[in-house]
Amino acid sequence: MTNRKPPAKDWRNREQADWTVASFQQYLKDTHEERYGIAYTTRSYGLEGRWLKTLITEHGAEVVRKFIDACFAEYRPTPQYPGLNFAFMFTYQRGRILPRVLAEMARQPRAQAAAVPITEEEIGWL
Repeated sequence: MTNRKPPAKDWRNREQADWTVASFQQYLKDTHEERYGIAYTTRSYGLEGRWLKTLITEHGAEVVRKFIDACFAEYRPTPQYPGLNFAFMFTYQRGRILPRVLAEMARQPRAQAAAVPITEEEIGWL
């Protein structure tokens, strides 16, 4: 029996840690169409792919997904700009949103550590 991963574009059935550039590009397309009801467009999938790869390498897939989700949540479509793409996120939203996502991710381990119950054995040590 083999443990084969789903195809890279099948982001719904892949572990988030295993997402690749192709997974994120498909996620962007699907999420964009769900949110705005129009097809996802970009000037250069290659450029977006390189920028995605850079962020995945630097911060990991979980941070990149949270960054993309935060960008979608904050963006308000206009008649002139009815949609959003990763090039816009990376160029114009990264400086404002990514630090917030990174700070949130840094707080999570501390909050989880604080929520770990103390065992009776540990109480005895105190």
